[in-house]
Amino acid sequence: MEFGDTNFIGLVNAEQYKSFVDEDWELDMLLQHFTDEMKNGNILVFQMTEEGIEHSWEVEVEFGTEEVEQKCFRKAEGYIRVTGNQLYVVDYDCLTMAAQFESNKVPDKNCSNYKINIENGVYKVEVLQFYNVDNDKYVGTNEKDILLNFIKVSAFQQTVNRVFWCSF
Repeated sequence: MEFGDTNFIGLVNAEQYKSFVDEDWELDMLLQHFTDEMKNGNILVFQMTEEGIEHSWEVEVEFGTEEVEQKCFRKAEGYIRVTGNQLYVVDYDCLTMAAQFESNKVPDKNCSNYKINIENGVYKVEVLQFYNVDNDKYVGTNEKDILLNFIKVSAFQQTVNRVFWCSF
């Protein structure tokens, strides 16, 4: 991910995600919206930094059958539904513009470059963050910043109650 505000990033099913919140949304409204859509399996959202540092993330995608056991800065897992045989990795700019303006959609022009072609179904997604951007330190590997590991499962599980790693 090379452009845009990456304080928060999302993994989104653009076909199902309801992006619009309010023309005058506030952060607590937006975070609640993300949480609600995460509970529906349409998006996974991660706060990538507490210091507001923008970073061009090097993201690796794997399609596995089991969980990744690798040392990392932090790890999270959630479930997402795939329709349309694709997901997108999106930045905060994309998410907030679509939240504010009904005419803006996810993904925007920039984030449409971050498409993941994937078979329809339900996936458990492991997100391993190796790079701690706030401290400029890698844990486990410095060959990538983030690993997204997709494990196809038979049923969706609602396991989240807030944006991952959120400090707000």
